[in-house]
Amino acid sequence: MSGARRVASRAALLAAVLTCLAGVTATPALADQTGGYSHDSSIGLTATDWMARLPDSTLLSELSLPGTHDSGASVFGGDIAFTQSMDLATQLNSGIRAWDIRLGEYSGRLELYHGIARQGQDFQSDVLATADAFLQAHPTEFVVMRVKEEQTVTDFADQVHSYLAADPRVYRGLSDDPQLGDIRGKIVVLQDFSSPDREGIPYANSDWSVQDDYTLSTNWDLADKWHSVADQLDAASSGPGTETYVNYLSGSGGSFPYFVASGHSSPGTSAPNLLTGWTRGIINSCGGSSSCIPEYPSVNCFWGTCSVAFQGVNVMAMRKMDAAAGTPHRYGIVYADFPGTGLVQDIINSNVGARR
Repeated sequence: MSGARRVASRAALLAAVLTCLAGVTATPALADQTGGYSHDSSIGLTATDWMARLPDSTLLSELSLPGTHDSGASVFGGDIAFTQSMDLATQLNSGIRAWDIRLGEYSGRLELYHGIARQGQDFQSDVLATADAFLQAHPTEFVVMRVKEEQTVTDFADQVHSYLAADPRVYRGLSDDPQLGDIRGKIVVLQDFSSPDREGIPYANSDWSVQDDYTLSTNWDLADKWHSVADQLDAASSGPGTETYVNYLSGSGGSFPYFVASGHSSPGTSAPNLLTGWTRGIINSCGGSSSCIPEYPSVNCFWGTCSVAFQGVNVMAMRKMDAAAGTPHRYGIVYADFPGTGLVQDIINSNVGARR
């Protein structure tokens, strides 16, 4: 082969390699479908009576409860406001036992809101009625319902009182840590609003530990959010048995709720994870940032260097629970955006006696 041909051949080979490398590094992370996250209207899990296996003497503070944050935010507002894809009834049938109910007023009635986004669901005829119907059909269960004034309402406490007083399934006991036998078939209100009346268990409670670090300025704050969640999971597992732990996996602000939950580049259940811009391996930019955490997966590896993708809080929490599977762990009330089957089942299974 002549010198000119050798040069041309080498040039063609180099061009091919560079083209291949460029194609690999530009490729988004592979589709990521895990049990931690779901953006579907159903997660395919039926867990309607899982509390039946638990003893009546179990305290509320001793339980692990799968919950949804901004439980009704699935109708209006798009990716900024959406936090759920399952409706309220489907959530309960799928094992969810803790709701986060945010209320405002519309046409003289209390309705669900997320920020300014009205969800078109009435507190009495949609929220309370859905819980009542479920509990009538499944009397071994109970539903924790945080009630919060999301939009300022002049007579908010009076309106809430009138609706709750008319519902015979609302728990009327005075204990802030009731036994399961006393709340089966009941709606247990967490009162996150001012009122002269006791409408339920006070949300601001000295015996409660709440993690709700929800503000992310950018996507790269996701690691800090995960550290808050992981620390609270550990605290719930090792803390005093009479202290109730609440852990919000959710976050927003500079990030979409679906991203915080999944790490995905778009909302779909099996959408690709978003790339962080960091790399591991021969070119290791990840090592220079405390925000590039080991839980973030390495993807699109080529010639000893891998891109690093974000991982959602739901998925990281599920994997932490998976690692502890087979032994009882208390996680407290875990409020999540877009929870998937694996996350919900892990929380249920962590209760003594609840594992199938």
